[in-house]
Amino acid sequence: MERIQGPHDKIFKRVMTDRENAISLLGNILPEAVRKHLVLEEIFYEKESFVPTHLSNYYSDLLTSVPVKGGDISARIYFLFEHKSFGGHNTSVQMLRYILEIWDKYDREIREPGTKLPLIIPVVIAHARHGWHHKEVSDYVEIPSEDFKVYVPDFDFVLYDAINENPDDYEFVETLKALFLIWRHFYSPDFMEHLVSVFRFINRSFPELKFKDFVISLMEYLSAVRGEEEFIDIQEAAKNEFKGGEKLMGTIAEMFRKEGHDQGLILGRQEGKQEGRQEGRQEGRQEMIIKSLTLKFDLIKPHIIQKIKSIQSVEILDSLF
Repeated sequence: MERIQGPHDKIFKRVMTDRENAISLLGNILPEAVRKHLVLEEIFYEKESFVPTHLSNYYSDLLTSVPVKGGDISARIYFLFEHKSFGGHNTSVQMLRYILEIWDKYDREIREPGTKLPLIIPVVIAHARHGWHHKEVSDYVEIPSEDFKVYVPDFDFVLYDAINENPDDYEFVETLKALFLIWRHFYSPDFMEHLVSVFRFINRSFPELKFKDFVISLMEYLSAVRGEEEFIDIQEAAKNEFKGGEKLMGTIAEMFRKEGHDQGLILGRQEGKQEGRQEGRQEGRQEMIIKSLTLKFDLIKPHIIQKIKSIQSVEILDSLF
């Protein structure tokens, strides 16, 4: 079965594996009634994956735990981070399945006799084109009347809707604010204008130690999710707006070429690698279509994945969205 990790998921995971970003996100979007009980500064990334192999193809598998104030060393709340670039179809059912799988593995491999399972709070970051459409598990179940609803395991999760919420209303750290600003305007006809503003924000706000790494990740991401002609404009804007921009863009292109086929394709067009650039766009479109189908139907058969991967035309792939 193919592993699915689109460009949106990739940059989300890169950003959220930085402790400062995870602390900032939880500190800003958790309800105060929950946040006041937690020691967010001691957030811990669970190195042992609780996600079974058969599910690892479909989830970002980013699980953290945070100690509870005044609790013993084992008193921790788990936060399950999940990114969604589509409109929420089946999300509640998928997250329930994910939580149950984590509990099952925890119960078999970690839980001591007489102790309880940990509380897991899902945290969903969404930037669906038409906004987020939340549904409970019960919305997917045929229920004859409200009297039966008590038998359906509905639950809540923490949501940040990057399309409809303004990151300026929060006190996010620079990296989160920049990414969320890009997602807020991702489908806007004035995207380039907003992106230039984000570039200026990055240029004046980012600490030097984080500036280059984030710009590299950001340019790789933008090359995968924006059109070929538009990305030429994005590169020019980056050269103009970032300090030492022209040299930095040249360095990034050279780094990607040296890192081999996958990343060498990303900025290749500007360096005469048009064929490689086309292949990179093709692969990106294929991954996004597979991801979309997976989110809609939960699991898709391997032969469908192979058919999608056999389509060589970017135009045909674009028409399938």
